[in-house]
Order: sequence, then structure tokens, then C-alpha cells
Amino acid sequence: MSKQMTRRSVLKTGGAAAGAAFALPTFAGAGAFAQDATPAAGGTFVFGTSALPWPEVHPLGSGSTTQWTVIQPTFMRLAWGLQWGDGMSPSFEADIEPGVAESVTIVEPDRVWEFKIRTDVTWHDGAPVTIDDCIFGIWLSLNKDAAARSMTALRPILGAPKLMDEGAGQAQGPFDYSVEGVTKVDDTTLRLELSVATPNFWADSTVSIWPMPLHILGEQSITAMNEEPFARTPVGNGPFKIANFVEGQYYELEAYEDFHLGRPLLDKLIIRFGDGDTLTAALESGEIQGTIVSAGQVYDRLIGLDGFVGDLVPRLLPIGFAINAERWPEHAGSLNKAIMHAIDVQSLSDSLNSGTFRPTNYLFEHIVGFETPPDGFPTYDYDPAKAQAILTEIGWDTSTTLEWIMWSAPTATTDAMQAMLSAVGINTEYKVIDAAAVVPELYQAGNFDIVHANFQGSQSFNFMWLNIGCHLKYDDGGFNYARYCDENVDALWQQGLDATDAAERKAIFDEVSLALAANPPQATLWRPSLTYVYSSRVQGAFPYQDVFSVRAPWERVWITPED
Repeated sequence: MSKQMTRRSVLKTGGAAAGAAFALPTFAGAGAFAQDATPAAGGTFVFGTSALPWPEVHPLGSGSTTQWTVIQPTFMRLAWGLQWGDGMSPSFEADIEPGVAESVTIVEPDRVWEFKIRTDVTWHDGAPVTIDDCIFGIWLSLNKDAAARSMTALRPILGAPKLMDEGAGQAQGPFDYSVEGVTKVDDTTLRLELSVATPNFWADSTVSIWPMPLHILGEQSITAMNEEPFARTPVGNGPFKIANFVEGQYYELEAYEDFHLGRPLLDKLIIRFGDGDTLTAALESGEIQGTIVSAGQVYDRLIGLDGFVGDLVPRLLPIGFAINAERWPEHAGSLNKAIMHAIDVQSLSDSLNSGTFRPTNYLFEHIVGFETPPDGFPTYDYDPAKAQAILTEIGWDTSTTLEWIMWSAPTATTDAMQAMLSAVGINTEYKVIDAAAVVPELYQAGNFDIVHANFQGSQSFNFMWLNIGCHLKYDDGGFNYARYCDENVDALWQQGLDATDAAERKAIFDEVSLALAANPPQATLWRPSLTYVYSSRVQGAFPYQDVFSVRAPWERVWITPED
């Protein structure tokens, strides 16, 4: 009998968005998975994932699910915005979960907090984690010169914009790592202050405040965290520490004996790299005990076998196609509109993806308070005739073939979408690159016509802008791989960010939504779910939930001994 872990959860909110909430979906066929009663210490858990997109596995250099497979068990945040609970999967209770912090006091709702840090948390080299490490980590996250990634959601911190826009002007340590909104009250108390009240600040998965080892990085260059040896073999403070790394093959992590919540039950955690087919075969043969697989035939088949359990992790990411606006400046927006009419999302979900897609054309649907698009926002239901009418209107040459960049092998879903696009007159050919080439090919050089990818799923409009802003291409610190640029959208976006009144901000970003509808940067199609499959020998917790601000209890994960 197949066993599938699903969940439904509401993230509660307060402050200006009081009463607002969003729910994660419930999937058909939900079932219970009984854990063995008595945990067994020892053993090795091997998890399979794709290759690293770039060679950094510390939390300020991350940008992919693959990197988080290494970072999550090796580093601890100051705090998380949601609580896991006692189950195999998170309960998503909307309360701050202390990490390096021992407790938190709300000084001013949604704006000012004081954190009391624990005195028993240590780095993997034995040095204590201090208040100064916490402040230093925030400073590195904000400091433009340090080149941290995915930290835009921290912009509300008082004094952050200046550091993020101008840097601190310090190329070499020792550093003055002061931040206006971060105060060392005493040796164990940290005060964090935002410039304006920001509901759901801690529940946002992209709000990640990580202590960083001042005793290691504080005397080096400002970019030392992104250089060897720290970039690939950083010293962390989590339940596992890096023991070995073989490029392109695996990371070997071992239990940290002095982890402050107790030594993990596992002796080792191996992160093994490979392509999807290889990892699926390794899971079935018992070489690995967990991996992400493709939704649809592979997922459905595996969870129907004895000895395997599925774990669906809903994601907030808006998934869709994007036309390279630099290559197709006159056609990109209209092509994106046509694509939204050309793709039959519900059929793709039901027939090929285990029913895991949530169809949507609205970019901000996942943001609390913006779940419903503004009046006048167009709906792009599946209608090939409308897609063809748009192409006729712009004089599209249907003999054109667009270069579709991807960094994994084509799937039944991509083949089906290619056929749907061709049926309306948008012809494509696959350009498959190595995952390691994503940054230079997609983000930096823009060597493509069309790509199927995500536009992030943050609660932060600062972070969402990274995908769209004219000034936010990869080398500028952004993720604007679509090469989209609409000065009207940028001007409105900045007005929205500057607004301090919640109602005013809502009205401005509704204008942004309508402007994006008129000239879409993405053919937004659906919100997905990650389809994990684990061996039923995995007990204690299904640990990989990195798309949410929740700490996986790695110390209680264990493997049932083989007979």
C-alpha cells in the first residue's frame, strides 16, 4: 500500500495584515505514516540531489535547493518564523522558533524584537557562537561589498538600504560591522529593529538571519566567505559538520558531538550528486534513502512500491515561461501572453504531475494581503485560439524556432508543453546545458530565447523585484534572467516600497500588477510542489522543507537498521 505524507497549514499573520492568511493545499490520497516507536542511534542517511549550480555551501551564498541540502544540516539561524512540531513533517505553527536564540521578546509588534542567545551553541571548531557573530552575519548579509545572495528580504532592517546599495567601504578586516538597526544590548542580548512594521517578516522563508564566524572571517578580505576554503567547506554551527567533499560526487557530513540540542542520532549524512535517472535507480536499489523525483510517472510508481513514502512539499514559486526580452524586445510581452493561453495546465497536472500544480497567472498570489488580483486583472485560461490571435496581432512569424534553454533532460511535461506551444505557432528547440553552466549561460550571458523557470516566492516585494527590475540582473545582485525592463513598473515598484501606509502600499502594488499584466515579464502558469520520496527506513522527520522558514529537527532523524 502506498504511503503519502501531505499537509494543510495556515500561516497566521498580524499587524497591518491582521486576519489575512494563506493555506497550503491538501492533496488527494492523504494518508498516515506510522513511525517505529524506538529510535536507533548510528547509521548513515544518504540523500541524492543534483549538482551544485555554483561552489558555495554557506547560507549567505545560497540560491538553490541543492545548496540547501548541505547548508540546512550544517548551519543554525538566529531564529525561524514557523515551528516544526512533533511530526515527520512540519506543523507550521506561526510562532518564532528560536535557533541560536534561546528566547525572543516582542518590543514592538512586527518591528522591534530582542533576542536572548544561548550560551551553549558552538561553531564546529569549538569556538562559542556570540552576539558579535550574529551582528557580523547580519552585516555581511546586508553589505554590498560582501556579495551575499538572496538577502533582499532583510532590507527593512534599519540602516540596511545604505549598506545594500553602497556597501561599507571596507575591503579587509578587521571590520567595523555595525548596523544601525542591530544593537548589542549585552553579551547575550541582541535588539533587531526594522524601519517600518513588516507583517510576516519572520514567516518569510527568505528572511534568514545567520550568525557567521567572526573569528574565522573577521580578519580576512570582505569576500573571503565566497572563496576557498570557506566557500565549499565552511565551519558551521548546526547538528552536522562537513567531513569530506569530492567535487561533483558527494558531501560527507558527520554528527557534531557538541551540538547544543544533543548529538544527532545519525552518525553520518551523505549528500550524493547525480542526475534524476541515476538517483531514482539508486533509491530503488537502496544506495540512497531519499531524493527529489519528477512528479508524475516516477513519483506515482515509487510511492506505489513497498518500502517508499512520498512527501509533497508545496512551493509558493510562480512557475512559467519567460521570453528573453533583450533578444525579442518588441515581442516578449505578447509572446508571454500567448503562452499563458497555449498551455493546458490542468491537463499537465492531472495526467503527468500527480495533481500537484495549482494553476495561476497572478505573480503575487502567494503574498499575504495580495492573494486576489486587482479588478481588471486578466485571466488567461487555456484557449489556443486566443493564443493564435495574439500572435497574429503582433505579426509573429510561425516559422521562427526559439532556443529553449534547460539544465536537465527533457521530460514528458516539457515535451507536452513544447507540443502545445507548437500547436499555436510558437516553435522551440531544446538547448540542454550542464547545471554548472546555469549562471554563465542563463543569468550572465542570456544565451537563450525562452526558458521555463520560477520567479521566486518571497513575501518580500524587495526580493520579488530581483526578478524584474531593470537594474537587477545577475551581476548587479539580482536574478533578472528574462532581461525584463519596464521603467513604469520600476517607478511604481519603488513607490510601493517607499510607502509606509499599508493601504497605500496595497493600492500601489495593485497598480504594479496591472502594469505587469499589460507587459508580462513571465507567462505565469502554476505554483508547484516538490515531490520527495524517502525510504520507509527514514524515521523521526522528513527533513528537507527549505522552502519554508522552519527548522528541520535533524538531530532526531534516524534510519531503521536493516535486518
